[in-house]
This record gives sequence, C-alpha cells and structure tokens, in this order.
Amino acid sequence: MPNNLLSAIQRYRIEIRCTKDKAKLKDDIMRDLINYNPNYDLIKAHLNDLETSLKNSDLCYMTLTFKTLRKFIAGWSLLYFITEVPLAWDLILDSPYIPASEIKGILRDHFMELTNNGVLTDCVFGSKGGVGKVIFLDAYPIEAPQNSILTYDIINPHYGRAKDEYDVQPVPVKFLAINEGVKFKTFIAFDKEVLEECKSNLKESVTITLLRALILSMKSGWGRRTSRGYGDLELLEVNQTCP
Repeated sequence: MPNNLLSAIQRYRIEIRCTKDKAKLKDDIMRDLINYNPNYDLIKAHLNDLETSLKNSDLCYMTLTFKTLRKFIAGWSLLYFITEVPLAWDLILDSPYIPASEIKGILRDHFMELTNNGVLTDCVFGSKGGVGKVIFLDAYPIEAPQNSILTYDIINPHYGRAKDEYDVQPVPVKFLAINEGVKFKTFIAFDKEVLEECKSNLKESVTITLLRALILSMKSGWGRRTSRGYGDLELLEVNQTCP
C-alpha cells in the first residue's frame, strides 16, 4: 500500500510548481489526509510485539492508555512542508504518533517540578554524564472518534509586517492536528530495584512519583500550543507488569 504522507508530499512537490492557487492545493491535500485513517490492526500488532519483547525481558513495565481531551500537536515530520506546522508521523506505520523523546522530556520537567531535586531527576531520566533508569517508548493511536484521527485548525498571524494594527490583513495558516478523543497506548519500562536506588530522600517510591508526574503533565498538556488549550490528556488505564 502507498504511504499516505509520502504520497501527499510527492503530490505537493509536483503540483506546487505549476499551480496558481497554492492555498487550494494545500486544502485539497489536507482534506485527503483528514479522510485517511491509520491501519489500527497494524498498529496494535506492533504494540503487541513490543509488549511481548518487554515480557521476555527482565524489566518491569507500565502499560499506559490515554486519550486526547483537546486537539493535539507534537513532534516533527515532513508534513511541515505542506502545513507549516509540524506533526510527528511514523512513516513505517503511516500514522501520527507521539515520540518517546517528547514523552520523556515532558515527564522529566514535571518530575523535577514535583521533587525539586536535580540529582534525583538526573538519576531517573539521565543526564549528559549518564543514562537514565527509565525507558520510554513511542505512543501510538489505537482508536479515533468516528474514524477521524485528524482535524483542521488555523493560526492567525495578526501583526506580520504591519506598522499599525488597523493595517493588519491576517492570512490564516490552516494546519492539521490530532483530534479530540483519540486513544493512545504506550509503555514505560524500568528495572524496579535499580530505579528505586535513585530514591534519595523521597517519602514514596520513585515509581509512584513518576506516576504523579505523568498525571500532572497530562493535566498541564503535552506537545505544542498548550497555552492555547491544546494537549490536555486523560489517563484511562495504567497496568504494571513485573517479572
């Protein structure tokens, strides 16, 4: 099967050279992408393979299921060259996703906010001088409302080069975002004994603090434009499995 994002990029690259209406071309391509839905069976098979590998390891792992409460943008992909607003896209599974690096960075910030302990945070998440004790994996969509994983939104760049706000002629930038109500699944893996060695002066386990940071981060919002109401998440289910 053709890759939808790469097909869209190829179409845009070819047609942008000869069209006089670039806005319409962008709209047409974005409409096609909005009407597209990932192969959820393929994604779930990939997630099952990941979980099988974790079960066969000597690590504990948490299975996290959550959903978007608002529109959502995170990561970067070639989609940027069409919409001018980046959105992470897995070219193998042909689907939007949330990169593990983004999840790790967000949780690190909120873990630090909760503990106010840089040494502990570096121990758990790693630093320039050492590897962290927790492994984060990419989060993938497993279900979307009314089979609609993507939706439209716009940014109005109001001021631009105008000297006076009354002279402003905003040109809205239309882009794609992950829809509200999309369910995601991911895993966080760790060696429980090694992780708890980071504990320092914590009154609770590092695992519990990590969960608290996760919940706090989801209420604060993940990804871009959180100050505009984007990125709010709801944690639906957490399961911990240990060997």
